[in-house]
Amino acid sequence: MTRRHPFTGGAVALAAIALAILLPAPGGTIALYLVICAGAAALGAGKAIRLGLLAVVPIWVLLFVMHGVLGEAPRFALPWGGTLSRAGVDWTIEQGSRLAAIVTASLAFAVRFDPHRFLQAAVARRWPWSAAFLLVATLDAADRFGEQAHRLREAQRTRGLRVKGSLRVRARAIPALVFPLLLTSLTEADDRALALESRGLTHHGPRTAIDPPADTHLDRTVRWASLAAVIAVAWWRVTAR
Repeated sequence: MTRRHPFTGGAVALAAIALAILLPAPGGTIALYLVICAGAAALGAGKAIRLGLLAVVPIWVLLFVMHGVLGEAPRFALPWGGTLSRAGVDWTIEQGSRLAAIVTASLAFAVRFDPHRFLQAAVARRWPWSAAFLLVATLDAADRFGEQAHRLREAQRTRGLRVKGSLRVRARAIPALVFPLLLTSLTEADDRALALESRGLTHHGPRTAIDPPADTHLDRTVRWASLAAVIAVAWWRVTAR
């Protein structure tokens, strides 16, 4: 993925998200989720699979309890006792697999995202600079925010703050972690704004790409194939009704 044109990964991720919405559940969405996981692992974005599971497993549990356990009739009996809502379990599987596909595809793109190459490609295509930089800053902010939170947490632990233990202990540690993190983020945002302003971020007019990434025939084929797949599935769902 790092050798491909930066627009290719974004096009594939957007196509996967669109297919997760369009494909019939649960068969189509489960198959799409497995394909996304296999592709992410093959392309070196296995971290996206783990992060995706951490994000969606709590939601799966919540959906199962609300719709499977507490759902309405008709219900079916379990071998070990109790009953579950048939419609609720089906809906949980459908929406859970759809959500997992969307989250994993988005994280796979974010994990392998290269801001420098993306900005160079956007400049070469004469895209609006402000929109391109806003996308890069948004994706890059999550990693920097997480690193700052980890450093602050370790620094507060060395000062004697207890961040592990019961729920009450963790709740008492939240103010000592959140407020310094917010102040640090605001200070860094101000410093970065001044640095970017001095480098002509708000300058109007054409820009020149110093090292534009190559847009190969394979990249263009993959992007057009992704668009064609979304259009084909959308047409199939509309005509099949």
